[in-house]
Amino acid sequence: MRKVNGIAGALVLSIGFIAGCGNGGNNEQPAKGSSPASASASGQKVELTWWVDAREDLQSAYESIKSDYEAAHPGTTIKLVKTPDDKIAERISIAINTAELPDVQQGAIGWPLTYAKKGLLVPLEEAIDKDDFEAGVLDSLSVDGHLYIIPNSITAPGMMVNRDLFEAKGATDLLPKNMATWTYDQFKEAAKAVNDPANGIYGFGTYAGDTGGDQSHHLFLWGFGASTWSDDKTKAVLNSPEGVEGLEYLTSLIDEGLTPPGVPGLKAGAVINEMFLQGKIGMTFGSLANFGAFDKAFAEGSAKKFNYDIVPYPSKDGKSSNSLLLGYGTWVWKSKDEAKMSAAKDFATFANSKESMAKMAEAASVIATRKSMASGYAEDSPQGKTIKLSAYAKDIGLSIPGYAETRNAFFPELQAAFTKHKTAKQALDDWVAKANEIIASNAK
Repeated sequence: MRKVNGIAGALVLSIGFIAGCGNGGNNEQPAKGSSPASASASGQKVELTWWVDAREDLQSAYESIKSDYEAAHPGTTIKLVKTPDDKIAERISIAINTAELPDVQQGAIGWPLTYAKKGLLVPLEEAIDKDDFEAGVLDSLSVDGHLYIIPNSITAPGMMVNRDLFEAKGATDLLPKNMATWTYDQFKEAAKAVNDPANGIYGFGTYAGDTGGDQSHHLFLWGFGASTWSDDKTKAVLNSPEGVEGLEYLTSLIDEGLTPPGVPGLKAGAVINEMFLQGKIGMTFGSLANFGAFDKAFAEGSAKKFNYDIVPYPSKDGKSSNSLLLGYGTWVWKSKDEAKMSAAKDFATFANSKESMAKMAEAASVIATRKSMASGYAEDSPQGKTIKLSAYAKDIGLSIPGYAETRNAFFPELQAAFTKHKTAKQALDDWVAKANEIIASNAK
């Protein structure tokens, strides 16, 4: 895997290690519990269908992985199908209803977990080397204690900062150094240092105009000790005292003029891709996925170049941080053909071996997920910092029945709190009630 010292191209995201298997051209032992041989080893001919995402810089890696596996497993054929992420839920729904699901799929991790709840995915925790992955990453891709997605290309968001604004104010010492954690008091001091409303510059960029980027609000409240969902992921619990305290604090930033005007109606795109990009925001939510777009704007001259960076989200005690998982991974669809499912699980393990993941990691859009491969990225590079942020990843709720609907119900309550039509407690109480109705309805 190449060393990455600069900024890679933007990750293509929707809202992602394993020991080698069989004789697939690597020297690793099969992961504990994985099938030591595919169905073809017993003389059966097996054809597996593998849907892959459409990122162009990954296609040669996918073809190579397919060829390597077929060469090591005579009798097994992999039918590779490039499948774009747009309208993927519709494609899957049709495939389910017509019994044409693929055996293995590589794609965005933002939506498949809902199918695990319906019993349509194969558990994969026995097919990977868990010690080579951050526990928080694996937990984010698990349902009821079972891992259903092997992550092989990830990103984790944090707090983007405009370092030039801080340098101009002589305040760079207020920002975390070397990805250290920090407190909300320190965060507010930093926001105040660069806040300059008279010149249209604001310390912190937040928004509540729609569902876009709403993960940032959850991260903010988590820093006070709140959880969005119960441990068993069956109900919303964000209206805890910690959640209320977090929302009250977030509202106070608006009241103190540390955010741009009109937060209730602002959308994430306007704050991140316009205000921040134009040098009007000191800090805001973002990830490596934004950096490529920034660099393109700088190169084209549509925005004046500035020095940007990413740091961890603050927390109340300053001893930890919070993030979440975005990216791509591999999963196996359940079928009635036990031989094919065994072969599919074996192939999923092979496709995520160190050797296979190294091939994927040659693409600019990939950050390899194995901890043992993290040394391939310079610690101070955006990729290296993203890997550190992934250690703080928590579950945003991708497996929650009706998750998308709960998001639609969330931002109107934020708006009500920010405009003082409701107290923070009333807003969170009302959202929790609506979210739990949505969960109950979709769980039937």
